[in-house]
Amino acid sequence: MGMYDDIVTGVSENIKIGGYPFYAENINGSEPFNRRDYEFKPLLNGTLVTRRGKYIQRKFSFSTTLYSATGRPDAHDKILRELQSKPVEVISPAMGGIFKAVVTFSKSIQEGSKYHTDYDVDITEVPEKKSNIPGETPLVVPNIKKINATKKTTKTVSKEEAKLNKSLNKCKVPFRKGQKNNCVKLLQQKLINLGFLDKKHKTGVYDTRTVNAVKSFQRSTKGKLIVDGVFGKSTKKYLVKE
Repeated sequence: MGMYDDIVTGVSENIKIGGYPFYAENINGSEPFNRRDYEFKPLLNGTLVTRRGKYIQRKFSFSTTLYSATGRPDAHDKILRELQSKPVEVISPAMGGIFKAVVTFSKSIQEGSKYHTDYDVDITEVPEKKSNIPGETPLVVPNIKKINATKKTTKTVSKEEAKLNKSLNKCKVPFRKGQKNNCVKLLQQKLINLGFLDKKHKTGVYDTRTVNAVKSFQRSTKGKLIVDGVFGKSTKKYLVKE
């Protein structure tokens, strides 16, 4: 992009920030020719003399959408806070290749859902070395601030969800494959609410689809539960807290 001196607007592409992949939509930002701002000095006869000016820092913004199979919009917060806590490597052809930058993420005003969240992203280049050109103004390194991607709020549970948790907590475990009763139906409803099972599979039978949905939930706890598809005491304890 160093070949262009216009504004990069409306460009979308796959990029990497700190090694993590993102899909950047509607990239906006200036990309001066040869990364320099040229100064023009008029002479008496009307001729313009061009003088090489200062190096311009890259500053870009774009929007991106993060998906969470667990139905928790805060699932990526830890990674986003990590990326905002230090200068990271940005890889983007539309932004000029590979460079170090300070990145900030903020929730977009666009409406999301429990399975996806929209973010506005700002990227400011960080210089890696001083210029060798005499009289060149050094680039300013932006201050790095640790910014929470989302504000922690007290988790609220609806009356229906609280009633479901209470009823499911009374069920005897473990559930056996092929078991058919109301407790299995309660489990399936809970998995449906969390996005692990489709509502059309609420059959009341502990079948293969339900086993796989339980495995997906166990996998989402990142090692806290054994991924075996068995709805036992430990899995029930974690599930009713969600």
